Amino acid sequence: MIENSIVYRTYKKAGYFRLAKALGSEIWDPDGKRYVDFTSGWNVNNLGFNHLEIAAAMHEQLDENASTLLWGSNQIQEKYAAALTDALPDPLNACCKENGGTDANEVAIKIARVHTRRRKILGFNDMYHGQLFASLAVGGVQDSKKHLLPLVGDIDVLEFPHKHISAEKYAAFLTDLENRLKREDVAAILTETGVVTGWGSTLLPYPGLLTDLRRLTTKYGTMLIVDEVGTGFSRTGKLFAIEHENVVPDMLVLAKAIANGAAGLSTVVGNDKIFREAFDEAWLISTFGWMPIACAAALKTLEIHQRDNTADMAARKGRHIIDKLNPYVGDKLIEVDGLGMEIGLRFKDDATATAVQQSCFDNGLQLVVGGLNNIQMMPPLNIPDEMLDEGLDILINQIK
Repeated sequence: MIENSIVYRTYKKAGYFRLAKALGSEIWDPDGKRYVDFTSGWNVNNLGFNHLEIAAAMHEQLDENASTLLWGSNQIQEKYAAALTDALPDPLNACCKENGGTDANEVAIKIARVHTRRRKILGFNDMYHGQLFASLAVGGVQDSKKHLLPLVGDIDVLEFPHKHISAEKYAAFLTDLENRLKREDVAAILTETGVVTGWGSTLLPYPGLLTDLRRLTTKYGTMLIVDEVGTGFSRTGKLFAIEHENVVPDMLVLAKAIANGAAGLSTVVGNDKIFREAFDEAWLISTFGWMPIACAAALKTLEIHQRDNTADMAARKGRHIIDKLNPYVGDKLIEVDGLGMEIGLRFKDDATATAVQQSCFDNGLQLVVGGLNNIQMMPPLNIPDEMLDEGLDILINQIK
């Protein structure tokens, strides 16, 4: 869609939203109408809109230095790299400086191919890794890409094994995957974790999936790339969703909530030895990657998550959301499920989900239909309890 000379994505009734003001978990349109926000800008503003401490950190950095050199680093970049790698397990000890989730995933694919000297990449359907040709090829809804062909080759997309499949079907999935990896031509598996967020399905994986992926990729020399663009920074009730299974991937991709929406910044975190070996062939450079103001925002964001135990807060509030909505599961709402504050509301059909979302919007609650019959709920993690209940009450009234 195009409005006011701007191309934008529409999400039903809430499609073109002219944001006049935003603070915390509240947004306002130009007419002064207030909405409780249950989207966090799609897992971007995990600490709420326009966080004052993050803004202050950016102003302080702006007074010091706003730019950097492509062929070097500066103090705030180094501080952030140290803080981020300290928050992650070994051997994730080095960061690539990128701008957004798409280019970070593309960089991870390049590194995997260079490091392994293999070409094939495996991904899963329903997952979303970005908007460029490799990132589009490795996930998503296949029919939606037919007019973009050819995408990047040697990329296969597998059926995602979600928690509702049978044990027999999951065992068959693992057998098929191992047979693929035995050929030793797969450079990497790229997967989201915790909750499939990218295409709006909010489906939980079969229990132990990430652990099994790590076991098989290690066995056959394949790299495991975990895309935490949507799940990182406390969204699922852990600082990073890999902590749910204590799995350490070869590369971790972070973006979205990394700077709480205050600036564009992303990263691929991996091992310094792998990055050194891949540097020249994979072209690990970015003109605007990790600009100082963005790093200041990201450093303060990470500090707040750790200081305020935001992940524990998300876990508690997520349980409250599910407990409050579960009594309304029935003919219209068929399932409520999620992890932390990444919650999926599956309705009987797409029309019902859309009708509920539009009614909520009319009554002052911002929601998005993530995919087909699923409303994807992503409230700011620090939303006050009373405001969370205000939004839930609006939602319940529309479900009823």
